[in-house]
Amino acid sequence: MKMTMIRYVRFVALTLVVAAVGCAGTGGAPGWVNGERPAEYPERQYVAAIGLGENLSAAQVAAKGELSRVFSAKLASEIELIDRENVVDGVASASSDLLDTTRITSDLELQGVEVPLHWRDSRTGEIWAFAVLERNKECLRIRSEGRDLVTELESHVDVARRDPNPLVAIRASVDAVRVGAALDGLQARSRVLGTQCAPARSISTGQLKGEAAKRLAALSFVVRTADVDPRSGRATAELPQLREQIAGNLSKLGFQVGPASGAQVVPVNARLRLSRVERGTEWIEYRYEGSAEVMSPVAGDPATIVVETSGAESHPEPSSARLRARRAGERDLAHQLDQRIKAFLEENTAD
Repeated sequence: MKMTMIRYVRFVALTLVVAAVGCAGTGGAPGWVNGERPAEYPERQYVAAIGLGENLSAAQVAAKGELSRVFSAKLASEIELIDRENVVDGVASASSDLLDTTRITSDLELQGVEVPLHWRDSRTGEIWAFAVLERNKECLRIRSEGRDLVTELESHVDVARRDPNPLVAIRASVDAVRVGAALDGLQARSRVLGTQCAPARSISTGQLKGEAAKRLAALSFVVRTADVDPRSGRATAELPQLREQIAGNLSKLGFQVGPASGAQVVPVNARLRLSRVERGTEWIEYRYEGSAEVMSPVAGDPATIVVETSGAESHPEPSSARLRARRAGERDLAHQLDQRIKAFLEENTAD
């Protein structure tokens, strides 16, 4: 009888242990693991997400990543709506490399995300983590960023409307559109939070793009090229391929090329000089030296942009060596000018 009682007690104890282990990952889990909101982190005050990992660090990273993913997904939806709102007279602004680089981005690394809760599933050993972003604190960050951006925007708009050099005005317009897009991003973040955090602004991004497009349309680039004699320094012929390369790059940026009625003319002068170099070998070498200037449309002003380039090509046949040098020089000069124009337009007019 005594032995039977001991076996019974052992059986009951073992049953309780098994039952306890079985509940560790189900009934023993906190409510937030199953989607319930903890009372101390209500939805009206916090954006939240959960993550799962093999250890606490991995679970925290997963929870933060999931919160960022959910936030970014909602942000992308709001950005799409704002993009639709950024139209000029009912029509979206014309596409160009200059304005395409100023689109709103949904790429976002959220600051202020905390992981206050975690729970270990004793059955699997995995860790659950609960990440939160406090809406009020994120709103304060948006307001702080927004105030600085509004100040910068007003500076760019002032330069764009006042500077007599139209290239400088276009650069300021592009800067203004870039800052406007950043403010649109803050507005989208505000919408995801469900409150108005972004500061008020006097001009929309759609209007900024419209002004930039008008300034682009008011200019016309006229490209002149010349093959220069290395001895006399006189132009001996035009370089149509160089002209086409420069003109194509300008068109991609959104500029008009060629005479246009009522437009301000911006002359572009490009020159290439080829010189034979004697090396005392069977291979003939030609050296190229190129230069290009984007002149200011304002009479008496110095050139706005100046580039120079040089290099050499060789070949056993003199005519082939010269042709290779000319083609390499044209490509190099057109590329260097394109890069310098882009760099000029990307310089911040507020600095």
